[in-house]
Amino acid sequence: MSTTTPTDTAATDTAATDTAPTDTDVPARGSLRALLPALAGHRAMAVRTCAAALLEQGSLVALLTLAAHTVGTAVIEGHAPSSAATTALVTLVVVRVLMTWREMDLSHDLAYRVLAALRVRVFDGLARSAPARVAGRRSGDLAATAMADVEALEFFYAHTIAQLLAASTVFTGGSVVLALVEPWLLAVVLPVAALLAAAPFADARGRAVRGSRTRSAIAGLSADTVETVDGLRELIAFGALKERRRRLAERGRQVGEAQRAEATREAVAGAVRDLLIVAAVLGVVAAAAHSV
Repeated sequence: MSTTTPTDTAATDTAATDTAPTDTDVPARGSLRALLPALAGHRAMAVRTCAAALLEQGSLVALLTLAAHTVGTAVIEGHAPSSAATTALVTLVVVRVLMTWREMDLSHDLAYRVLAALRVRVFDGLARSAPARVAGRRSGDLAATAMADVEALEFFYAHTIAQLLAASTVFTGGSVVLALVEPWLLAVVLPVAALLAAAPFADARGRAVRGSRTRSAIAGLSADTVETVDGLRELIAFGALKERRRRLAERGRQVGEAQRAEATREAVAGAVRDLLIVAAVLGVVAAAAHSV
């Protein structure tokens, strides 16, 4: 009769979970669209959040436009800003501050309400599928799915939907105004806007793979941590606690490497986006100055 020790189990689990993400780990097309129905029960709050985001971004555009006009008038014509212009600038600053706070409050309230409902759905799904689809799954993996994976959706619901709709609306309105005032300036703005819109899709698969690698590393660390706590007495009895500590340290290192790789790539992408925006602004300024 053979005996399986915790060390043997750890080796088996390591071999089973220390694999690179496969195609099945990558989110399928339409995954983001599949998250939208969760907002069905919060339509009123979603509308208020989008309205606050639109007012926040609209006030910023109005503030920048009026400030540029005021400064330009003062420099070219030598006139100090009128009291009406000063009052309007102060008012827009106050509106911008209040709408920023309001949008953040509403968006996070909406996000955590949705996450609470999704977490209940995940637990209900696990309960309905047990034991058929739960058998063989580590308790730490299930805990990571029910808690960490659902929590990761907070960014989508709190920082993506309303902001994307508001930005699209503001950009469309700004393009229409620009087409009426100086149509040729669209030749500078639209190519940069097209690049900014296409960039996320160009790296969609790479981003999904990196995200899957990070989630897998976190799930592995969570599973090992839960199993270590549950089997602490057995680990001490078999003298396997030192090996388990080494494995937890290795899991932590894998999580750190995956997160650093993901954060580095996102930082580079953010820098490229900022450079494109600056290039568009400088292009508009240069073209307008040449026209004047």
